[in-house]
Order: sequence, then structure tokens, then C-alpha cells
Amino acid sequence: MRAIQLHDKTNEDIVGTVLLKGCANYSEVTNAWDEYQKTNNFDLENEPDIYDFYLKNQNICEVLELDFYQP
Repeated sequence: MRAIQLHDKTNEDIVGTVLLKGCANYSEVTNAWDEYQKTNNFDLENEPDIYDFYLKNQNICEVLELDFYQP
């Protein structure tokens, strides 16, 4: 299983984690993420959406749902 955490370029927060599908590679997903952020002009009030990114890039990735537990 290969997964990548994707970050918001504006504030560096983690937006979500995606699993790479099939023959997709790290560069292909990160380049698509960079292009997604650039074409949508996100800022502090309008943040990127991991599910919107996934819908536009279903052929290379899928969203990985993660829940964190800290005792």
C-alpha cells in the first residue's frame, strides 16, 4: 500500500491522505495536487478539498480515511 499526505500550500495543514492506484506514482499524484491547488486559487478562506481532488483524479488515487487516537 502506497499513500501520500497532501498539504495545503497556503498554511501547510494536512488536507488528507490518498492511496495511489494501479501504476500511479508519487510524482503523478503530487503534480496533480499542485495543479489542483494552482487552478482553484485557494487561500485562507477557501481551502482545498481532498474529496473534490479525488473526484477529479479517480484514476490515480483514492481517499484513505484515517482516525487518530491519542490516549
